[in-house]
Amino acid sequence: MKRQSLRSQDRRKPQCGAALVEFAVVAGLLCLLLFGIIEMGLLFQDQALLGASAREAARSAAVGHTTSEAQSTAVSAGAGLAIMPGSVVLEKSIDGGQFWAALGDAPSNNNAAPGDLVRATVTYAHPLVTGYVFSGTRKTLTAKMVMRRE
Repeated sequence: MKRQSLRSQDRRKPQCGAALVEFAVVAGLLCLLLFGIIEMGLLFQDQALLGASAREAARSAAVGHTTSEAQSTAVSAGAGLAIMPGSVVLEKSIDGGQFWAALGDAPSNNNAAPGDLVRATVTYAHPLVTGYVFSGTRKTLTAKMVMRRE
């Protein structure tokens, strides 16, 4: 009887080691998948906020506010994101969107005529959670919105 119990104990040791190795491999893959899901969720959230910020900047410029006011509107609409006023570009087009020029010669000028198209482009460098595991620590996100000047 002692021999049988000794043999069954010898068989369990390699099996326990194999289970531990399998768990380590699967747990690593599950953690990688979990962080990927979290990263994509954060990217989608920031892209949605960036789109709202571009929409508000374009709307502000379309109703006749100055370019500095439109940039401030974009910064405040992107609450939670570190959007700088310099990353908000405002442009106008008089030919239906084929050629775009800067909106105003100075930050306080909005020289778009009624009927012109006004475009706001907002860029943001999203810090990656998984950037420490993979190459790159930031992903540049961009949102554009076009509206007609009222």
